[in-house]
Amino acid sequence: MVPMNDRGLEPHRRPLTEHERQLVTWLIEHGTNQDRLQLNAQIPRLSVRERCTCGCPTVYFSLDGAAVPRTGERLVSDHLASVEGMEVGIMLFETDGLLSSLEVYSCPGTDVPFGLPEVASIRPL
Repeated sequence: MVPMNDRGLEPHRRPLTEHERQLVTWLIEHGTNQDRLQLNAQIPRLSVRERCTCGCPTVYFSLDGAAVPRTGERLVSDHLASVEGMEVGIMLFETDGLLSSLEVYSCPGTDVPFGLPEVASIRPL
């Protein structure tokens, strides 16, 4: 049986894209976490270990090749943005000071796959 928190995920091991790096950097700089230097220092060492299978661009991180746990995740940054005219939420999480996931979800709900928002489209909640 697949644990409830792992449903809809698939292994997807790869480096972060430049677009993901830009979003993570922006979210750290505009987030609530006060330890921005520590979080920013992790970005070059991050990779994607899993992704959501629903069609959203949500990804889960490894740091230096080791999976960052999702249990106990805390919000670093939470904003709205748009992708091709659709409103999306974009959130960055950390677990025990380690960046753990980048979540992007459709606000109206959609079954159609969509990509990441551009940094210029991000705005406060």
